[in-house]
Amino acid sequence: MLESINDVNGYLHQFGGALAQKTQTEAEPLFKPGDSWHPRMHQLKRKPFQAQADAIQGAVETLRTHNHVMCIGEMGVGKTLIGAAVPYIMENGHPPRVLVMCPGHLTRKWVREVRETVPGAEADIITSLSAVQAIDPREPHTGLRYYVVSKERAKLSYAWRPAFNLRRGIPVCPDCGATVVDRDGVEVSVEALQHRKARCGTCGAALWQADNTRFRRFSIADYVKRHLKGYFDFFICDEVHEMKGGDTAQGNAFGTLASACKKTIALTGTLLGGYASHMFHLQYRMSPRAMNADGFSYGNRMNFVNRYGVLEKVTRYYPGDDNICSKGRKGATVTREKPGVSPAIFSNHLMGSTVFLHLQDIAVDLPSLKEEVVPVAMEDDLSVAYKDLEHRIGSEMKRLLVQGSRRLLGAYLNTLLCYTDRPFHNEPVVDPANGNVIAEPAHLAWDRTYPKERELLRIVQGEISRNRRCFVYCTYTNTKDVTGRLKEILARRGICAEIIRSSVKPEQREEWLRQKVRDDVQVVIGNPILVQTGLDLLDFPTIIFYQTGYSVFTLRQASRRSWRIGQEEPVRIHYLHYAGTMQERALELVGRKLSASLAIEGKLTDDGLASMCGGEDMTLLLAKALVGGTHIQGAESVWRALNQLREAASDKNVIPFLRKNWSLELLEERSDMLREDFLDILAHAL
Repeated sequence: MLESINDVNGYLHQFGGALAQKTQTEAEPLFKPGDSWHPRMHQLKRKPFQAQADAIQGAVETLRTHNHVMCIGEMGVGKTLIGAAVPYIMENGHPPRVLVMCPGHLTRKWVREVRETVPGAEADIITSLSAVQAIDPREPHTGLRYYVVSKERAKLSYAWRPAFNLRRGIPVCPDCGATVVDRDGVEVSVEALQHRKARCGTCGAALWQADNTRFRRFSIADYVKRHLKGYFDFFICDEVHEMKGGDTAQGNAFGTLASACKKTIALTGTLLGGYASHMFHLQYRMSPRAMNADGFSYGNRMNFVNRYGVLEKVTRYYPGDDNICSKGRKGATVTREKPGVSPAIFSNHLMGSTVFLHLQDIAVDLPSLKEEVVPVAMEDDLSVAYKDLEHRIGSEMKRLLVQGSRRLLGAYLNTLLCYTDRPFHNEPVVDPANGNVIAEPAHLAWDRTYPKERELLRIVQGEISRNRRCFVYCTYTNTKDVTGRLKEILARRGICAEIIRSSVKPEQREEWLRQKVRDDVQVVIGNPILVQTGLDLLDFPTIIFYQTGYSVFTLRQASRRSWRIGQEEPVRIHYLHYAGTMQERALELVGRKLSASLAIEGKLTDDGLASMCGGEDMTLLLAKALVGGTHIQGAESVWRALNQLREAASDKNVIPFLRKNWSLELLEERSDMLREDFLDILAHAL
């Protein structure tokens, strides 16, 4: 029998039934959909949907044996309701105290949802350190209380200043007076000591100190850790993917609060942006013991990436100066992370402590969702100007890359992404090192309507004729702003449009949008970052990405602001881009990274898994063989495949075997894809 098996597909065809039965036997679920809920579930003020209640109960059962649980739910599934209900359902002997950390524009929403969901619960917003200091840890439990603090408030601390001294421009230790060196004994520069945790390699003295000459502020997170440790029974962190940074203030605040509270509930709609490293610090802050047991310490992130991600090693060889046959010299080897995640990360770090939830499992009658990638052809003069600019910057950048310098990559990326949308009033592209002009962008007429603008008009006019409001996303809203121009173009056609700016405070954006709807505004234009989390755009069933950028987190969050519970109209999403430009490359890359991100959440495609892992990982081969599929090319093909995958998922055709047998109910489905990540890929491709 084994002689007839030539590949993994054949093996699974022959033994797939036995493997499924073995998995079902050994992976005993903590909670199965259909099992009875806790009696308190029926006492909630708002009756949850079946899938929501299953997710709540699954999280409760997980927290009985784990210190944390993560709920990864597609945007609009009601993660706030789920997170707020878990402490109430799990109440054991005394009303729990709950600390909630969320983005600033969601604090009022959290207070409102807690009061509307949990019987007898009190909810207050913490706006200052004095409010936390007023909490008496000795007070008896008198009722279920939720304290809501914004992540911006929680992270704020005092300013820092260098403690090291300078001797002829070289940093020296303030304690022992020795020159500061790295692990290899090499003197370090001032620029290399910008990390506030830097210490002297000789005596271990701190090289940074609190700056008592500037504002004096004590971090709320640090106060809770120092004076209220163990006081809070539950710590709920909403939009936890924003805490993935290794040394960001909000990431450190998350880790501090998670260690100070008894149980942690993490909520997000977009766990991964395509890189394994996005999981490292989140997992370590929530479950350090599990990470240590898996062989990782806090300082060896690259070991984690080596096992669960994709690493690329690049060694440059320089030919000899004398002749073509000379051996030449070998340059330094650079190791960097590429987009990709091994499916093994799910079984090792997510399966036992994560609840997945999909919007279509919440409301079977949810309106249809259609996503369309819209390529637009450039006119001749715009095409010539763009290609000339691309050639001029690209040629110089490639020359610098050969020399090991990447200083033009940022200018290359941002100039080409936005030039076609604004081919006028552009400054020359200069070398940041010496100020030399690299390229002078051609100045085309500003008083004409360009192809993508005409396409935007066509879509908006068609939607308005059907009484559908539109929300237009633009990522360049500062020095290369296009929002004012778009508003003017729409106004000339009699369309009432408004621009939402960052000057609208986060906590006021929800009411701002409501007022614009009352004023009969037909189109709102703004940066997707302003509305990507928490806000509902039910009044705007059509979303148009005039510019997409290259952030998976932002795109996934912003694209689902309309398609959620309460939406009655079919939702249409359009991704506009100029064909054959950097805009198309960015959109294709985001599509591939999105496919890899969805795979960790249970939505597997061959292309997504191929982008997840470039090597012959056995776990990957098994997963690919279970799903099948074909390799896809181009932005349109990538997004077409993602649409087909979502439609298949709605019919429960994607890996039903996994849905039934994983330890928690697997229901399907946010530092963004970092600019440096895109630049790394771009530099390698060039």
